[in-house]
Amino acid sequence: MKKTLIVLSALAALAGAAHAQSSNVTIYGIVDSGIEFANNGKDSVSRVQSGSLAQSRIGFTGTEDLGGGLKALFMLENGFNVDNGSLAQSGLLFGRQAFVGLGSAAGTVTLGRQYEPLHSLHVKFSTHAVGFGDASAAYVPAIEDVRLDNSLKYVSPAFAGLAMTLFYALGENTALPAAGKSYGNLLNIQANYDNGPLAAALSYVSKRKTAAAPDNITKNIAAAVSYDFSLLKPYLILETVRNDLSSAAIPNYDFWSLAMDVPLGQGRLNFSYGSLKNKSAANANSRSYGVVFDYDLSKRTTLYTGYSKVSNDAGAGFGVGSANGSEVAAAGPGYDPRALIFGIRHKF
Repeated sequence: MKKTLIVLSALAALAGAAHAQSSNVTIYGIVDSGIEFANNGKDSVSRVQSGSLAQSRIGFTGTEDLGGGLKALFMLENGFNVDNGSLAQSGLLFGRQAFVGLGSAAGTVTLGRQYEPLHSLHVKFSTHAVGFGDASAAYVPAIEDVRLDNSLKYVSPAFAGLAMTLFYALGENTALPAAGKSYGNLLNIQANYDNGPLAAALSYVSKRKTAAAPDNITKNIAAAVSYDFSLLKPYLILETVRNDLSSAAIPNYDFWSLAMDVPLGQGRLNFSYGSLKNKSAANANSRSYGVVFDYDLSKRTTLYTGYSKVSNDAGAGFGVGSANGSEVAAAGPGYDPRALIFGIRHKF
């Protein structure tokens, strides 16, 4: 009995020490699910959908003060599907984010699996962070890469509201030896400006990630702006996608979207319209429409409903996107998918 008490006391002491050492660690998450009535332009389906407005997740983040203004930081974020309990991001344990780094007055450097800054631009300048009803959600990955493995990111301090982000992801190419060591690498330089109600961003991406043409270099240039008028908040994104070896199979695109938030008491009404023009193939353009109303039952729980539609030309086959990456795919080129959603989102 005495030995048992000694062991229990020791375990309690260790648990207390571990708790004290990890007191700067935060556990957080989102659980989002809804009932979706979808049509791919030909057939209809009703389903329980996970993470339409915001992908369901659980995350761990923390910092340690190292003294002299230096701190260590980390983030581990898992994505999962509420409808069946499975892992998202192709089964990765921390598929949303996994990085560690150092921060100081000179800026922050992080390494790991991280969001491409261009994706952060689309998140900031859309109504639901590239979620259901947002134009950008319909056109991933044509206009952005979302997140990348093996990446290094530097974020500068903000000066008069302006901050710079330098991002480089290593492709670590072994699949295509003839393509060279730089195949798969991606460079993203981005400027972000925040000054009261005004926000703006400018992003440049250069990458070699086209398996059919390993020597091809794709360049994305995007600009975005928003202004909070209190009664409404409009967002505008303009983006071009250009390839050195462009063709119908490796198309150039012009994308733009206009979105708007309108506060309504404890809720808000959101509108989004986007246009994607294929510059390398005839009759292959697409347009995206979305309207979403979300109502806050509390600071952590939100009810929402929304409708989204993608209108494709005869040569385009884009689907209705959502935050979880699971789209309502078009039945084929020229079909117009659409979806109606009723859901609930809880943050913890």
